[in-house]
Amino acid sequence: MVKLKENEEFSEEESKTVEFKAHDRLGFTQMTVREIDERLFQPSSRTICAFLNINRTCDLYLGIKDDGTVIGHHMFRPQMEHFKQALDLLLEEKFDPPVDKYRYAVNFIEVEAANRHVVHSDTPGLTIKQKHKLLEQPNVCWCEREITDHKRNKKYPPLYIIHVKINKWDAFKDSQGFKVWPYFTTEEGKCYKRYNASNHELTQGQVIEETKIDLQLNSVL
Repeated sequence: MVKLKENEEFSEEESKTVEFKAHDRLGFTQMTVREIDERLFQPSSRTICAFLNINRTCDLYLGIKDDGTVIGHHMFRPQMEHFKQALDLLLEEKFDPPVDKYRYAVNFIEVEAANRHVVHSDTPGLTIKQKHKLLEQPNVCWCEREITDHKRNKKYPPLYIIHVKINKWDAFKDSQGFKVWPYFTTEEGKCYKRYNASNHELTQGQVIEETKIDLQLNSVL
């Protein structure tokens, strides 16, 4: 795979199964009051829900602008672990029904930073500090402060795109006994489905009708 470079254009485009987001906020609990009140952006939970509900293999890339420009996120190992913990918490405890582990995966794609010195070693003792992460609060965590300190000293952590892959439902792997794939709701209690390259909120009646259509299209009835 060709290494990605900051400010260059990503090789894919947004579609029914591909979404770009510049930010790394998974859910509303990670957003500040200002971000919510001013509607600066939508959390990624809505896109993840919409992807799950079309039951296809989908890709969410965090660190890419809507126009496809690669910007990435500066991350050391703790930021990566915190992101994975936050995603597990969101999907396994906040979504309804809970999302099985096999339905999603995360990897971090390194990006070549433009005109900045990058350091690849983080601070010793991070494994112990890691336990103090408060995933439910938007307050700046100790690891984010360390990232800020590094930047202040012009020593930047490596740059990554966060890739969240959503996998199709598998009856043999399903842990909850569903006979067909379920429709999920987010931490807001709302249901979304992907149409073209956009997320659309569904009413309860629409979920019933969409389920009937999905069953017919897949010859389950």
